[in-house]
Amino acid sequence: MRGNQRGFTLVELMVVIGIISILTTILLPNFVRARSQGRLTACTTNLKNIATACETYAANNGTRYPTVLAQLPANQCINAIPTCPSAGSATPYIDGFVSASNPDAYTISCQGNFHGELGMSHDYPKYSAAAGLLEH
Repeated sequence: MRGNQRGFTLVELMVVIGIISILTTILLPNFVRARSQGRLTACTTNLKNIATACETYAANNGTRYPTVLAQLPANQCINAIPTCPSAGSATPYIDGFVSASNPDAYTISCQGNFHGELGMSHDYPKYSAAAGLLEH
């Protein structure tokens, strides 16, 4: 009565499961790296936005840069200081802001090793008022 009804054998199921596991093993690291690269790009964009706010602050304050990042939201140059997507609740930009008065300049970095999985050095990415985005 069963005639032409045929199900999958155990060997066929094991082969399919093996192929899926091999593909997962190959592709998973690529997905993790792509996610980390996206976070690094967002972090770099955050630094450029903060730099733009610093330039706006300087334009409104006699070409002087802020001495601390808290001055930017207070002067309505930026709504709030962003956070690095890799840092969670940490404040790497506030901790990584260094201001100088003679000559008037600043450097800001993502303070910590939040992008180490991509082979980036400690406190990277970094942005300088004089040189822009600094390469690692």
